[in-house]
Amino acid sequence: MHPYTLRAARWPLALSLVVVAACADDPPTTAPNVPPGSVTRQALDGNVILVTNASGANVPGSLQWAVGMAGGTSVIQFDAGLAGDTIPLDATLEPFPYITIEGPADKGITITNSSGRIIRLRQGGRLRNVTLTGGSDGPGSAIWTQGPLTLEHSTVSNNHGSAAAIHGHEITLVNSTVSGNSGSGPASGISVASAGYITLINSTVAHNEGAPGIGWLMSPGSTPLVTLRNSIVANNGSGTRNCDSWLLFDHQGMNISSDSTCGVSTALIVANPMLLGLADNGGPTATEAIHHQSPAFNGGVSCSVTVDQRYVSRGTSCDIGAFEFTDFTVVTLTIDANATAAANGTSTVTGTVRCSRAGDRFGVNVELEQQQKVGKTTTLVLGTGGTAVTCTTSTQPFSASVTPSTGAFVAGTATASASTNNTPAWVTPSAASRAVKLVRPRR
Repeated sequence: MHPYTLRAARWPLALSLVVVAACADDPPTTAPNVPPGSVTRQALDGNVILVTNASGANVPGSLQWAVGMAGGTSVIQFDAGLAGDTIPLDATLEPFPYITIEGPADKGITITNSSGRIIRLRQGGRLRNVTLTGGSDGPGSAIWTQGPLTLEHSTVSNNHGSAAAIHGHEITLVNSTVSGNSGSGPASGISVASAGYITLINSTVAHNEGAPGIGWLMSPGSTPLVTLRNSIVANNGSGTRNCDSWLLFDHQGMNISSDSTCGVSTALIVANPMLLGLADNGGPTATEAIHHQSPAFNGGVSCSVTVDQRYVSRGTSCDIGAFEFTDFTVVTLTIDANATAAANGTSTVTGTVRCSRAGDRFGVNVELEQQQKVGKTTTLVLGTGGTAVTCTTSTQPFSASVTPSTGAFVAGTATASASTNNTPAWVTPSAASRAVKLVRPRR
């Protein structure tokens, strides 16, 4: 998967097929659309067909109608008023040419079919910002494809059939999630045909039941290859088998599997990724968030995508899987107005600390400086100290003894600073400073 840039502008004319002039560069799979009217508006090359209603029937302006209108370079998009809507299909979508379906980048679009498979792709296609749910049949209760399939910022969930939710020969997932599906046979999440390919890039396949998450639907031909790049395959097959043992694997970046069935290499961690379950965590489609202590946190290597499934920016060290952690612990520090100046020249600075998440352990470092004037001579006395805390969501006191590096602290005014140190990666550093009054302790 190579980054690409899209340069076509869409003219949204309802119920009409619009030809868009474009120059073709190769697409970044993660770039959200810019609002209509922007000079940097990004859209896919070819003809744009606008869906204007949520009907599941083949009526003007519907998704079924748009699929019937599509040619090999067509892009199906949705009126902004449909963002977040669900389209309950009357029948399986069956485009003959290669097709692109792109939901709104802010809230996505959900497509469901209560009476069978959701979509059958004869020549393949690209789906972006789409949720496919409620499909049945198999293999491919959600998607069955004969051509190359690419899913971007999309979720395939809660589909139930006699085999995997997605089936095809050449399948690529970028910033996408396959979760909560059930199936039997070789796979419950994704199955691939002989001599086929599955590529997962910063994607998550988890909590699919009844069979391995990824498997080979065997037929004459060579063994399929599964490429994992900074992706998670976990808790599939009732937690006992993530991958079909017959598959070949290529591990790139760093990946996590909750068991040892997805190959062996230095680029695969066998561990619990500590997923929090499929939920609306923002963005166009549901995602599996990670716990703040997950090995997926900042675990990615050679990250090739700049945002996650929700279009949240990824750090230099991206998280493994489709979700980038953002729920950092926030620390609030305060310093009391009075501090002590002991007879031995040390000082005790007090204050409070509170966290948005309980249980994090770190240090509070305290610095104190005092200007002392004797006659015409001014001396600056500096000191440091600190204490360890186990933070709670309630305000709690801290106390730090500060020892001067030279001289001694005396009664009078000073400036105190407090800052967190030795914080876990999921804790946002915090600091505070203020003027304090140093007083002699009562005897």
